[in-house]
Amino acid sequence: MTKLIIFDKDGVILDLEATWLPVARAVAAHTIASMPAGLTANKASAPSITDLLMAVGVDDAHGTIDPKGIFAMGSFADIRARWQSILPAGMIALDSDPDYCLAVQNIVRTEARHTTVAKGDVITPLTALCDAGYTLALVTNDDVDSATQNLHDLGIANLFCAVVGADSGHGAKPQPHGLLHCCAVANVTPQQSIMVGDTIADYDAALAAGCGGFVCVADSYDFRPHDDIAPENVIADLTYLPPWLAARLP
Repeated sequence: MTKLIIFDKDGVILDLEATWLPVARAVAAHTIASMPAGLTANKASAPSITDLLMAVGVDDAHGTIDPKGIFAMGSFADIRARWQSILPAGMIALDSDPDYCLAVQNIVRTEARHTTVAKGDVITPLTALCDAGYTLALVTNDDVDSATQNLHDLGIANLFCAVVGADSGHGAKPQPHGLLHCCAVANVTPQQSIMVGDTIADYDAALAAGCGGFVCVADSYDFRPHDDIAPENVIADLTYLPPWLAARLP
């Protein structure tokens, strides 16, 4: 019997592009601005904001985010590592420079508060699931403070028993430990949980954790991240989840 539903955040609860494109642009711009003057003077070796964005799967010109790219699937640590690899030697260490890390944290917190956009109506289905007796949790590769702020911005933070980020100490997806932590918090077995996600990292984490099922949020089953996900387990948005559960799970 399913008791716990574990959600990814971006692309499932939040509209990925509407919420995060402004944040991605702002962080990339700050990263370029943080380059020492001697590096920016050498235009041949200095990447542009567009270069940084493309390197993590963000196409600024078309306003799209690749769902299989680092920005959509990875953590902030993954993004910093990718950027560091294409920035010139002599650039600050993005993962440890205290001024840079604090500035990016503030950018994310400030920008995301102005751009948090739900993926359609999420309040109605999530509230219905709680009323039906399901326990809800969230596991994201975003940082936990950012994720919690997103949920507060949408007015749904109180619906979740646990919010786990990539910096919560349980590793990032596709590692299963964040999902297993949610199961422990909810006092259920992994088999009594299902994962609702949109990327291969979500799917692999659910498999590794031994979840009882996986529901994919995608515009079409053609866009599901793995062929082993049955088309009937693909939904367009969370409004379809309560009837999907009522029809398919005990």
